[in-house]
Amino acid sequence: MKNFLIIILSSLFLLSCESNEELGNVEIADTLDIDGSTENEQEEPFEIRIDDSDLVLLPEDTGGSHTAFPLGTSSANFSHYVYTPSDYKGDGPEYPVIIFLHGWNSNLGNEPLKNVLLAGPPKLIQAGQWNPTHPFIVVTPQLTSPYWAPYEVHRFIEYLLNTYKINPNRIYLTGLSLGGGGCWYYVGEIEDHYATAIVPISASGAEYLINNLKEVPIWAFHGARDTTVEAYTSYGSFPLVEAINLTNPLVKARVTVYPNLGHDAWTTTYNGAGRDHLQLHDSFEVDIYDWMLSYKKEKISKTLNNSK
Repeated sequence: MKNFLIIILSSLFLLSCESNEELGNVEIADTLDIDGSTENEQEEPFEIRIDDSDLVLLPEDTGGSHTAFPLGTSSANFSHYVYTPSDYKGDGPEYPVIIFLHGWNSNLGNEPLKNVLLAGPPKLIQAGQWNPTHPFIVVTPQLTSPYWAPYEVHRFIEYLLNTYKINPNRIYLTGLSLGGGGCWYYVGEIEDHYATAIVPISASGAEYLINNLKEVPIWAFHGARDTTVEAYTSYGSFPLVEAINLTNPLVKARVTVYPNLGHDAWTTTYNGAGRDHLQLHDSFEVDIYDWMLSYKKEKISKTLNNSK
């Protein structure tokens, strides 16, 4: 019996060592020290409310058009894809828009434009798996430079507003890795930005961005095992959200970290499967697209003005 216990304890020790080695540069113990637990620490279930007074005017999306616009075929400063819902009309109602900023693998313009369809909402659209509660226009630009310059993103959004029936109070930005950084920096650097809310994934920002970021609803996602852009250092998702929340922001910023995922924290976030994963900090309880729609810029602006 004694020998049997020794064998069991030795096996558990070896398994523990192997688990720590898999983490690479990320020590899960360090992660747990920040949160204190691997459980989702939520005092009460996270709930959202959507003011759908403008959304009920939109017809059901039964499958729309996903169209490529190579550079030069429009007046846009980026080549891009645009998804318009099935009953979208140029003289019809205004739609919410999601602008998806891709990561490094799809950038620089010398990659085929179709590479922007490899992840995120455009991937779901291509696979016939795009079914948010309310219809969106979805736009995916392609980079022509090494990073998402905030003024270029701003210029592109102005092109979209002048070209499509977009609700200016419902402009949502999301992106992964390099594109997640594009979200942080666009809102952080552009004073008169158009973003209603942002969802940056597997990305980092900088301290000087916080003053503007505190005025926008944010939900960041990251993998604790990410060694490309670390979640807990260099203003990765967790410390940046913590710093924003120390400023008493208009809306408390959220951050969800998956302790068992690496750099690719986006696949399970965009398709919703991450809701069944182990999570740290703010729990992934509601659909991210519904979360976006729970914010309208006109209401955020009114709240901000009343607080001044």
